[in-house]
Amino acid sequence: MGDTRPLGEQERLLNHMHTHGALIAMQVLHVRGRLDPALVKRALAWLQTQHPILRAHIRRGKIAWGRLPPFAYRQPWFDTEGTTEIPLKMLDDIDPDAWRRVFASDICTPIPKGNHPRLRITLVRQSPDADANHIVICADHAILDAQAANMLARQLLEFLADPAMAQLKPPLHTALPPPIEAGLPNKSGSGKKTTYTPAIRLPKQAVPDPKKETRVLARHLGPVITATLKDAIKANRTTLHGAVTAAFLLAIRERYRLDTMTVLTTVDLRRLSKPALPHGIYGCYIDILRTKHPITDDFWATARDASFKLIAALANDQESASIMKLPGWKVYRHEAGPTIQNNGRIDGLAVTTAGESGLQTSYGAYTLEDVTRAVSLDMFGPSLFVIANERLGGLDLSVGYAAIAMSEEEVCWLTDNALARLESAR
Repeated sequence: MGDTRPLGEQERLLNHMHTHGALIAMQVLHVRGRLDPALVKRALAWLQTQHPILRAHIRRGKIAWGRLPPFAYRQPWFDTEGTTEIPLKMLDDIDPDAWRRVFASDICTPIPKGNHPRLRITLVRQSPDADANHIVICADHAILDAQAANMLARQLLEFLADPAMAQLKPPLHTALPPPIEAGLPNKSGSGKKTTYTPAIRLPKQAVPDPKKETRVLARHLGPVITATLKDAIKANRTTLHGAVTAAFLLAIRERYRLDTMTVLTTVDLRRLSKPALPHGIYGCYIDILRTKHPITDDFWATARDASFKLIAALANDQESASIMKLPGWKVYRHEAGPTIQNNGRIDGLAVTTAGESGLQTSYGAYTLEDVTRAVSLDMFGPSLFVIANERLGGLDLSVGYAAIAMSEEEVCWLTDNALARLESAR
């Protein structure tokens, strides 16, 4: 007997965006050790037993009506009845960068409709005997957020390390997880609603070789520097999110002489659900809030402002600050023209601080060497999308951008400038 439920409003929006190539979620695990594709296939089958949403496909139900475009749509449902196994493809290619081509293709290719799960996996290696593997994971954002993506990676690698031990673990949940709206009945909070805050964009870039694709730039802060940064964050009464945001805002100010910017922040809502979501729940439980910030030369003042305004928006005016909803006429009036004129760019900066990933280096016969994370931005999105993950005491930064709107040279300058500010923060 299958399990089924309608997608929540946020899940429906994310799935709708996915079908048009927006916010496609990507994660690449760079793993060393000879890896048998049959073992990966067993791991994926086991993951489907652990998380009901991984064994669900999306079917379309009856016509539903809404007050915003699109006014009529077929209500989508998660359904576990008749769902196939997670698609796994193999690519053996002598080019050590072949995984980048798979990444570039997958991040702009939506998962099609059908009775398959809302993710696909490609194992890329140079040959069957190769020691270096790249596990390319592509997912519909409607079924996972950063927390779930880290959980997926951890459990996949733990199975590869010790299949027998992993299979002894019973699933924590057997029913489809609830939509986020089920735990947040009063999204707007009790505060006074503010007026609409239009996006502030970076100046339009002259890109030498524009291409309609999403690219990602990876940087890493080591454990010692990260520990020093965390001590300084605590001493200056702010948060890691505030510090990362401030570093990029000050880099933007130095580069473009902008004194004010809007920032999009991905917020984890698991702790705000009432009752609290059960431990180990797998799904998408986020909101994306827009806040507006003055930028000065004072790093810590900017960091505190970024942190405080996010907390205030979440507590008092989440509904107005949220962009995770179907756009109304006010949004179209403010954003449609500028977005088109700026190669699909909205706010200049988006930041996700995903917390501790829990990923280790050693998994039995396998070594996790690195992780690449991104969401698709080439259709529309911010100029820079920064994903910060803590791992083994250090800090991984993945900076995504659309190659049609920004050059690699420009993104490198901004990222390295921001990284230097984080490294020297005291």
